[in-house]
Amino acid sequence: MALRALINQYPLTFILILGFLMRIIASTYSTGYLMHDDHFLVVETGASWAVGEDYNNWLPAGQLKQGIANPTPHQANLAYPGIVSGFFRVCNALNITHPQTQMWWLRFFHGIYSLLLVFFAFNIAQRLAGRTPAIWSALALASFGLFPMLGVRQLIEMACIAPLLWSAWVVVRHDPEKRTWKTWGLAGIGIGLATALRYQCGVFGLGWVIALFIAESNWKKAMGHSALMGITAIGVFFLGQIQDWIIWGTPFAQLRAYIEYNMSHSGEYPQGQWHQYLWLVIGLLIPPFSFAWLFGTIREWKRLAYLVIPAVAFFVFHSVFPNKQERFILPAIPFFIIAGSIGWHAFEKQSQFWMQRRTLRKLLVGLGVGLSLCLGFTLCFIQPKHSRVQAMNVLFEQGDLENFLMVHTGSGGMPPQFYSGSWSKYWTSDLSTDVLNHRQVMCNSPKYTFPNYIVFSGDEHLGEGVAQYQEVYPSMEYIGQAPPSKWDRFLSYLNPHNASERFMIYRISSESECNP
Repeated sequence: MALRALINQYPLTFILILGFLMRIIASTYSTGYLMHDDHFLVVETGASWAVGEDYNNWLPAGQLKQGIANPTPHQANLAYPGIVSGFFRVCNALNITHPQTQMWWLRFFHGIYSLLLVFFAFNIAQRLAGRTPAIWSALALASFGLFPMLGVRQLIEMACIAPLLWSAWVVVRHDPEKRTWKTWGLAGIGIGLATALRYQCGVFGLGWVIALFIAESNWKKAMGHSALMGITAIGVFFLGQIQDWIIWGTPFAQLRAYIEYNMSHSGEYPQGQWHQYLWLVIGLLIPPFSFAWLFGTIREWKRLAYLVIPAVAFFVFHSVFPNKQERFILPAIPFFIIAGSIGWHAFEKQSQFWMQRRTLRKLLVGLGVGLSLCLGFTLCFIQPKHSRVQAMNVLFEQGDLENFLMVHTGSGGMPPQFYSGSWSKYWTSDLSTDVLNHRQVMCNSPKYTFPNYIVFSGDEHLGEGVAQYQEVYPSMEYIGQAPPSKWDRFLSYLNPHNASERFMIYRISSESECNP
């Protein structure tokens, strides 16, 4: 009873503790990476910059090193990888050099940062509608479904949410008559920070303009507030891209490259129906809560225009844009949860149907909470791309890695080189390669180091590949293997397009192989 009284008295504190504990678990046990972008565009980039390398050749020096006479900006936004690079520089300065240890701390700090979403969601909902919607909003973002696991990932789509929620908080915490120029200036700072991290967040700013004209009865005031917010957001965004001027000698070089690339290559990415994200959100937020939140958001859209309209604008933009990937819609999700919690609570208090069916309500809520929490805890233990990470970790632990040859006997997944501790340009081949000739090419290469390890990746053709190379490399010595995780096997079972890879690691001697 004493514990229940404390929880009732300090709900946000206990929700934050729950979210913190789940993120500690995810930081420790959910190793690996979810997809290409949250590792190769962030971790590999930032870690290589921290030691003077340029894994992706995004910088002028890296392109010149590769023989590109006229370096050009890549379409990537350098702000977030730059921040991550700063983290790796600090780790190196503190002599924290093991890749797995560095990644634990990186996941941990991302998890702590993601708790800002819980804090802002609670305070926004409490200010607008009281304690109950605040608890539901915070509890969902702290512990439901994918959120604890996503909170420790290096996803820019997650990193940009906190400044967006902060913008909403600095506005709604004051009554309309008490909002001053400072309120809208601070809100613009949040929009600018989010857009500096992820360009698409600028659509939230456009949504804020529409929301202001809906919420404000005085259009002259709405125009003034919009202008102030916009000027501040643009100024902060400019400061957040100052590295373009330093690196390329011109402002917004990466942004221009990003726009040009998407105009010419957008059709090459995953396509989908315009309603794809709607079903994704319903599934991601887990029924029955997802239906309640959707209903609540629609019901209160005008009263909660500052929350709903920017999120809807962002949602519509990505629904129309040809490139459709699930993670793109994540920045809008917390806004739908907050608005949905407020709207459903307001409806439920007035609904005769639910007032007369309290038992049914408790049953549905209990099932929803149980399912959401179970899924949240379970996903804290998944190990995506485990075999890829473990194979590189095996190379690191050997302590004598000079370079390696990656032999693809199935899918052509990229090895996460960061975990190997070496940034040497690795070699690649597959079952169609002329093995004897390829060995000679590597022996005679003036540019890249001959490998002292061969790493085989694949599934059903793995043994065939090993046998093929053993005929040419007599010095092959078995070191170990890295099997796929249960999560990777499960994904492969659901969709064979998701490769379930096993890695086999062999040591070879450069002396004996290049001087047979």
